[in-house]
Amino acid sequence: MIESTGTSKTIVKSAEQLEGRRDLLRALFLCICAVVIVRSFLFEPFKIPSSSMVPTLKIGDHIFVSKFKYGLSIPFTKFEFLAWSTPKRGEIIVFLFPRDESLHYVKRVVGVPGDRLEFKGKDLFINGELVLKERITDPGIIQRVTGNPDLVGEVYREMLGNSAHYVIYSKGAISDFARSSRVEVLAADKFFVVGDNRDESYDSRSWGYVPRENIKGRAEVIWLSLDQEESWGKMSKIRWSRCGTVIH
Repeated sequence: MIESTGTSKTIVKSAEQLEGRRDLLRALFLCICAVVIVRSFLFEPFKIPSSSMVPTLKIGDHIFVSKFKYGLSIPFTKFEFLAWSTPKRGEIIVFLFPRDESLHYVKRVVGVPGDRLEFKGKDLFINGELVLKERITDPGIIQRVTGNPDLVGEVYREMLGNSAHYVIYSKGAISDFARSSRVEVLAADKFFVVGDNRDESYDSRSWGYVPRENIKGRAEVIWLSLDQEESWGKMSKIRWSRCGTVIH
């Protein structure tokens, strides 16, 4: 019996559709694998929910964190099977909050294992040496750094590690915990972290140290910044000047 031309075309079309579905499934599988690999070993996105890192990071900033900067861990665990570096003073890290590991915190490292730290008012001493900082009074610089030329507080340019960054102290905050603290001596694999918004940050001065195993990675870049006070649909919703900013 000779098969009709129509039947042959139907069979060919069905085979092409089946192969197309297989190609689509393969593409989806490869995309999922790529996303898992990138998020597990390379980069992971995080959103800044609080003002504790102002002026460096603002509410609504979306950042990428390099998970391979210090080593490689098994996905969804704290087990690091390869380690080649550790956080340095001045770096901003994302970590699992030691008191509730379902939460992610972002802070700046000021103390590394072996350091001796002490806060005296606005002054920070590391291993007996004062961390240098310069008071900023120029309204133009304050506007550029904070976005608010009438900021009620004090802005400083602080030198920590190999780079400089800006910090804020709330004006007239007399009783705040940040004004003084006991001497802290960091044990092995323990890190001391604080927010750049020094009087408005819940950090190591209150709850202690960050274990090395809790550190997810280093904050690298702001890839998107959304103004929480602006409504969707407005161009001003996106803070364009912050997008693509390298984090220091």
